[in-house]
Amino acid sequence: MYNNLKGKIDQAIKENTPDSVLFSGGVDSSVVLYTAHKYNPDVMGITVGVKGKETSDIEYSKMVAKELGIKNHRIYYVEENQVKDMVETSVRILKSFNPEWISSTTTLLLGTMYAKHKELKSISSGEGADDLLGSFPFFRAWKGDYASLDKAIKDRLGEIVVMSDVIAKNVGIEYIAPFQNEEVKKEILSIPIEERMKKEGEITSKYPLRKAYEEILPKDCIVRPQTMAFTGSGIYDTIKSIGNDITDEEFNNACNNIFKFKNKFEYALFKIYSKNFEFKQEEQGGCVHCKSSMGNNKINCKICATLQIDGKELEFNGDR
Repeated sequence: MYNNLKGKIDQAIKENTPDSVLFSGGVDSSVVLYTAHKYNPDVMGITVGVKGKETSDIEYSKMVAKELGIKNHRIYYVEENQVKDMVETSVRILKSFNPEWISSTTTLLLGTMYAKHKELKSISSGEGADDLLGSFPFFRAWKGDYASLDKAIKDRLGEIVVMSDVIAKNVGIEYIAPFQNEEVKKEILSIPIEERMKKEGEITSKYPLRKAYEEILPKDCIVRPQTMAFTGSGIYDTIKSIGNDITDEEFNNACNNIFKFKNKFEYALFKIYSKNFEFKQEEQGGCVHCKSSMGNNKINCKICATLQIDGKELEFNGDR
């Protein structure tokens, strides 16, 4: 099982090897960078960090790059103001005001722009593995049975926007997506959901992928706790302060007259979204959070990115 998975990933990257990889030092991007390095020794690993903050992504990426012999590893430190200046661009690109997704988009956007600045032609990332392997917190906190979880994961796979691909098109660089490769996706989804969600010892998520590469990647990478792109890079903590300019009165009025925002950060992003796009709500039905139309989506709101099942929101935090 694990050799088959490793073989599919290897073949996908061999057939289409990137010039650079958005590299957090987590297992997904480490697998991509390790494999790409086999076929392109000059591949650049790009780690985004906020200047003055030695985040977990910087710590792990340095360690993994050293262990794997990746010579072309660059840490791109950005100023806090530079991060905040990119938020509106992220909102326009993703067409959403979800704090987690906008923070992730900003991280990926900064790294992709760095690759473009270095005149690289293509970029890759580990995006997609979290969806396929059910490692996002709202799936790890699943309260139903495995069959319903498997269905929810597959429904989401058909509805999500691949952030890295959208960003790359806006920047003008090719995006290579190993975990969006049809053979890789087919292989992962053929693994029983119980195995995909399995926990053992220090491994608490993405069990098949971690087991497939445990003889290759450093142990600290294999057992690294699950982090999101927006937390490991420090971007989320940097841009959430844009909500500090919102007064209590303005926030309460917005919650009463538009919908109940989760926090001032979300409302600040909503204001940016509303400046760029028309926001419409359904009189009946619609998203359980923002009340906008779900369109053909069953689980993933296109506008606020809230995950929902049978009219109930899936919490982002938690563990199974």
